[in-house]
Formats: sequence, C-alpha cells, structure tokens
Amino acid sequence: MRSRAALRPLRRALDAPQREIGTLILLRHGQSIWNGTTATFTGWCDVALTPRGRSQAIEAGELLGERGYGSKITDVFTSELERAYETAALAMTAIEQHGGHRNPRTVRDPRLNERHYGCVQSVCKGDAMLLSYFGEAQVKSWRRSMRGKPPPLDESHPHWRPPPAPATESLADCQARVLACYEDCVKPALFAGPDRTVLLVAHSNTLRGLMASIDGVPDADVPSLHVPNSVPILYRFDETSRELVSRKYAPLEKGSAAGSHARWLLSSRNLIRLRSALAPGGVLTRALFDALDENGDRMLTADEIKLGVRKLLGDDVAVAAIVKRIVRHLNMKDDAVCTLADFEASAAHIAHEILHEAKVPARPPPPEDVDLPWGKVQPIHQRDGGDDRSAYG
Repeated sequence: MRSRAALRPLRRALDAPQREIGTLILLRHGQSIWNGTTATFTGWCDVALTPRGRSQAIEAGELLGERGYGSKITDVFTSELERAYETAALAMTAIEQHGGHRNPRTVRDPRLNERHYGCVQSVCKGDAMLLSYFGEAQVKSWRRSMRGKPPPLDESHPHWRPPPAPATESLADCQARVLACYEDCVKPALFAGPDRTVLLVAHSNTLRGLMASIDGVPDADVPSLHVPNSVPILYRFDETSRELVSRKYAPLEKGSAAGSHARWLLSSRNLIRLRSALAPGGVLTRALFDALDENGDRMLTADEIKLGVRKLLGDDVAVAAIVKRIVRHLNMKDDAVCTLADFEASAAHIAHEILHEAKVPARPPPPEDVDLPWGKVQPIHQRDGGDDRSAYG
C-alpha cells in the first residue's frame, strides 16, 4: 500500500482547479482561381474558389468536426471577400454534419481582407512586363518585406474601390488593421466565457501578420511565414491569464527566430496520400531530395540540407516540417553525406511515425534501426526519451 506522503502529489493534482482553455482556430480560404500555377496579386479583388478550393474548405470542416470542435465553436470571423466567406460557410456546414449544433454567430469584417496590392492587383506575379518595368528586386521587395508597397491604384483601375478601402498597402499596414480587429473583436469573443472556441477564416497575409504577432516573430522573418490553403491552425490560451498554454516548438537551427505555438491539423486522407508520397521511390521523397541537392551530385551534405530547408520554409509549411523531421532522423554530422537511399529510408520512418501519431492504419513499420554511413540511427520517438512533436511541429 502506498504511503500518504507518496499520494500527496496525486491528491494536489486532483484538487487543483481545472484550467479553462480558449482555442483560436485560424483557417486560410481554399484555393481561389488566382492561386496555384497562375499565381496572381489578388488582394481585394473578389475572386471565387476553384472546385478544389471548395473541397479543401469542406475537408477542413470535416476534420474539425471529427476532432470534436463542431459543438465548441462559438464565433466565426471572416473577411468581406467571397473566397474567405464561402470557405467559412462550407467548413461550418461540414462541421455541423459531424455533430456541430452551437449555431455560432458569423461576423464579416473588412479589416480581415487580404493585403491590398495597389496597382498590381490582378497582375500575374511572374508577369514579364511587370518584372521588366519595375525590376525584379522592386517586385520582390513588395512581396518579401514588411514596409515595401506597390504604387497605389486610382479610379481608372478596374479593381479600384472608394475609401475606406486602401489604395495600396505594405505587409505592415495589413498587419496593423488585422491586429486592430483581433484586439477589438476576436479577443473579446475568445475570452467572453469558459472554454470558448473561435474560428477565424481569412487570407495568407492577414493570417501571417496575426500569427507573427502571437508568436513574437521579428519583422524581418514575417514575410517568410507561409500559410497553406485550408489547413486548420490552432492556438490555445489560458482564459484567466490569457497567455498561450502550448509550448513553442523550436526551429531546426539553433539561434533562429522562427518557431511557433501553433498546432496544425491534418486529415487522414492527406496522411494516406503522404504515406505513398514518402515511400521509397515516392514522388515527394524524390522531389525533396532533388530540391535539396544543390549541385546535382546525388549526395547531400549537412550544409545543402540546411540551405534547402530555409528555402522550403517559404514554399509550404507542411513540406518544410516533413524535411525537418527527416533531417532530425538522419542526425547528420557536419562532415557527413547522405545518398538518395539514405534519404528514402529516413523518409519511410517519418511517414510511419506521422501515420502512427495520427492513428491512421499504416503498412508494417520499417526496421527499428537504419544503417547509414555514419552509424545506426533510431526513429525519433525512440531517441533521447521521445519527441512529442506533431507532424507539423
């Protein structure tokens, strides 16, 4: 029988008051007709979702419903632009079909609209005439700096809107109005009572600015944050202190300012596709290896991998996170090299671990140890007492 002294910590834990948690769910709209291969400066242009974008919105809602958020969402905030509002509506309909019954209020606020791109709105980002007229460096500064902004549009522009719509914006301008909406409307809703859950559906730059503020990302790093279409992003707050309760996941490289308190939700369908893509010979594994192999010698050095991860961070947060996990599993020394076979073996382990974490039926696991040129390597979850990072941590 246990002594009373041994039971005291358990008794204290049981007697402690239960922490009430507020959950903020961020969701970028589904793919629009101006996303994808014909990437366009969309801004305040009110373009529609593609069929794929509608499917993405429905899948996001189904995922939230399956994870039990259907009956928890109390408020929905979205922009005035149709692609965000339709995403919110489709997601909420899918959530309701999975047990949602709270009938949350929906608020459309223009402060959540996408960043305004001035006179280049409706122009393809890679347009040859645009790059020739303004110069690649200037266009890049509009896209990848906090303060750069395109020239304003005027009343002759087909997408001009009268005030209070802006005529152009920098990312900092966009962030300022989003944070004003967050402070005025979203936070009061989030902390209005116990265990509140707020869904905010918006755009890449508006969510980028908000996430940067929540995570304390320096201005220089904000333009590099990537927000994928229709992937739910969760932040959890203590409703008494209003502080974040989830620990901040560190970046791959020490000293980097990156890192996030966010949790990314994946659907089982995406994970099953991921399993095939990461299998030896899979399209994603080969594509990742080729992307990291800067000099094309079919061998990866530690420096090539670090440089490649930095580049991938600007493309797709999901892909970058997978690469990070593969790199951790490889556990390369500075002077080591990695072959395609090594990379594929590590990718197979990571695919198995991600599927296991998400409780998706997986193929039989690969061997527990992998022979690599610098020694035997174990799966991350068996190393150093475990690693509880999510698939997108």
